[in-house]
Amino acid sequence: MAAHERFRYQTLDQLQAKIVELGVEIPLTDRIDVLASPVRFGSLTVPNRMVVHPMEGCDADHEGRPTELTFRKYERFAAGGSGMLWMEACAVVPEGRANPRQIWLTEESLPAFRELVDRIHSAARAGMGADFRPVLVLQLTHSGRYSKPEGIAAPLIAHHSIIDSKSAVTPETPVLTDAYLAGLVPYYARAAKLAKAAGFDAVDIKACHRYLVSELLASFTRENSRYGGAFENRVRLLVDVVRAVRDAVPDLEVSSRLNLYDALEYPYGWGVDKEDMTQADLSEPKQLIAMLMELGYHGLNTTIGNPYYNPHFGRPFDTPIKGMYTPQEHPLESFARFIRITAEVQQAFPELAVVGSGHSWMRQFYPNVAAALIEQGWATLVGLGRGALAYPDYAKDIIERGAMAPKKTCITCSACTQIMRDGGRSGCVVRDAEVYGPIYREGRKLSQDENRALAEKCRICATPTCKEKCPAGVDIPGFISAIACGEEAEAYRILRKTNPLPEICAHVCPVEVQCESGCVEAIFTGQAVPIKQLQKYVAALARKQGWTKLALPAANGQHAAVIGAGPAGVACAVRLLELGFHVTIFDAAEPGGVAGATIPQERLPHEVLRAEIAAVLGLDADPARLTWKSGMPLTEMFTLDDVLAEGYDAVFIGLGLPRSQQLDAPRPASGVMDGLDFLREAKLGKLAAPKRVAVIGGGNTAMDAAVTARTLGAEDVYVLYRRSFNELPAWPEERNHALNAGVNFLIFTQPVGFVSDVSGALAGVQVQRTTLGAPDASGRRRPEPVSGSDYILEVDLVIEAIGQLPPTNLAALLPGIALTKYGLIATEPDSARTSRDRVYAGGDLVNGGKTVVEAVRNGVQAAEEMARAAVGQGCAR
Repeated sequence: MAAHERFRYQTLDQLQAKIVELGVEIPLTDRIDVLASPVRFGSLTVPNRMVVHPMEGCDADHEGRPTELTFRKYERFAAGGSGMLWMEACAVVPEGRANPRQIWLTEESLPAFRELVDRIHSAARAGMGADFRPVLVLQLTHSGRYSKPEGIAAPLIAHHSIIDSKSAVTPETPVLTDAYLAGLVPYYARAAKLAKAAGFDAVDIKACHRYLVSELLASFTRENSRYGGAFENRVRLLVDVVRAVRDAVPDLEVSSRLNLYDALEYPYGWGVDKEDMTQADLSEPKQLIAMLMELGYHGLNTTIGNPYYNPHFGRPFDTPIKGMYTPQEHPLESFARFIRITAEVQQAFPELAVVGSGHSWMRQFYPNVAAALIEQGWATLVGLGRGALAYPDYAKDIIERGAMAPKKTCITCSACTQIMRDGGRSGCVVRDAEVYGPIYREGRKLSQDENRALAEKCRICATPTCKEKCPAGVDIPGFISAIACGEEAEAYRILRKTNPLPEICAHVCPVEVQCESGCVEAIFTGQAVPIKQLQKYVAALARKQGWTKLALPAANGQHAAVIGAGPAGVACAVRLLELGFHVTIFDAAEPGGVAGATIPQERLPHEVLRAEIAAVLGLDADPARLTWKSGMPLTEMFTLDDVLAEGYDAVFIGLGLPRSQQLDAPRPASGVMDGLDFLREAKLGKLAAPKRVAVIGGGNTAMDAAVTARTLGAEDVYVLYRRSFNELPAWPEERNHALNAGVNFLIFTQPVGFVSDVSGALAGVQVQRTTLGAPDASGRRRPEPVSGSDYILEVDLVIEAIGQLPPTNLAALLPGIALTKYGLIATEPDSARTSRDRVYAGGDLVNGGKTVVEAVRNGVQAAEEMARAAVGQGCAR
């Protein structure tokens, strides 16, 4: 074997010379016209010999319906001219999904699949002509040991194997019963009927890469089972499924993507020599193929190896995914083995339309190899998987130009595999970077290997300045050190000691002015340890692994009410439960408060907000300890007095600031929106932005509104701010995000009024230039108007984000509670106590609207003060 090398061939002659040097058999030809010729695939005619191979997808919605990314991917393939689209794995049962975004064909998702098929054919006609119709094959699968339906490994195995450690299988993982396996057959048949109804031409019963059906083929060690041991048992599920599909949909072509050779030692490998696992023994695979042909197979998609365990056998590469090995052979040696195995099958069954695989590493020389294989009878069709993700129009270029463009080919960097393993969406990170580059980078931020490496950069300071900068007082070196040691559960425990909502905070904390601004590492390297990323990683992992659930102590006999389920209220409730209280939460709507309703989806995904609160508190928690009274806000008919009258030992007020301050000027009949209302409706998907938008204000809400307006389609967005750019109160990261989004900043610009058209609708905003004078009460230099500088800025919408205000009737809602001169709740110094006995408060309605983490700290502080007071009262009601 030769040493592994990266692809470096510029000409066909150079490639040929390397093939000769290595002594491997890889045919090449300059005559590639055969690739454009049609071929029969049973009852179907494939318009050319080029195939897009199935690459496991992860861009459906939770119900398995294709999303716009799915449509985009297949529309590009269809317009790109491949004669056959062998589409990605589609789950037949929910527990068999390989990821939460794997497609899943059901009666409910059928309309979306019909739309997918229609859009594929429309794109094919648009790209290749009115008569072009690619053959569509839908791959049906059960992921078996690679099942991960909720994002966490949930392996379902046919037998234990030497590859268990690579697939989250432990010695305690149970083996699937015969009854379960037999019960899968009707689900495959149902999926095939739905595939036919959706418009697919064929289905593939996936039998490769150690997914469930493939694993059964090598179940030599499965004892006392109708699905293990003897050959007829090991192939039973596949054969039974094929028969059921043929009976259910007799006019639908059936095929398989079949592993011919696992490259695993006997008795764990299929198609391997029992004495030498490096050699293939295709006697059993060929026996199975003969049986499948008797059942009506007219074609077969071939593959070898296992992408999770020994990927170089079936997918020669330049660069492996993180943590994977570098092969001890040249990629051309791997490729030669693969095509030789495929050739043995094609020559044994010349009437079978065999599809060759593993060609992406050949890059621009794919047509030269593929055409030669077809000419020599080593394959009937030849496809690309990774190569098609990178170069979806490769077939069109071969047909129309007679060549592939080197700069468009796959570079076999394994990023399309890495992005999937990291929980992202499958696509080419390099050639489709605008779409998949950000997804790849975000996925890396949540990967174990990446975060453990980053955690090792922490200096574990004895007197950590990062901790001093954290409003919640999190032991930052402690939790980071635990990550570096591979103890993520301990890292989460440390986080939760002082911050009950670490995942939400990780998404929204302004770390550049908090913890990371105190990181000593930044002094030496110019870059702080990414505390935010590490916290997000651990908190998300904890939620998925179930580490978030509260461990409740014995009840202490105390009952507390929490008014408001924003960050302060939820944090208070969590800590009260941990301290033994029974808690009742009163809120107007679902948990999350003003922050959850208005912080844009890209900063605080709604699913993260809901998931963490549900995971920590448990919305179906034991009502003996936690009671939710959703839809019961404070009103003038149900006030704080009424809450206290219900007999609570303590009450926490965690209300937010629900109103936006308005410009002191007459408003037009339409065209002006409150900043919070705008963000609420945008997050609910109820808005589309007009062409020109002005945002009044310079804080974080203004930045969110401006970026959201751009996201919703506004061409020109102006932030109007009366002081200088450096005095913008928005956090630096949010300000920079707005700049990068294309928001225009009109600094030294003071809005003074609105301009209406004849119908009373907004026509523009009147502004005037300012200069900076002497400092005002805030310590900032006062903006002073420039005489005669007024002008009208024509816009279609004005969003007011000047500041946030408490409810107008707050005093009536909270009788007996002292308020400050700003209308906020007054509390005792360094305390959450209010002027009323047994009533505590925290969050925006106390601090005027700071950060989510400060609201969380307020809630925790209040709960601990309540507990101390309860001890002083002897916990008696």
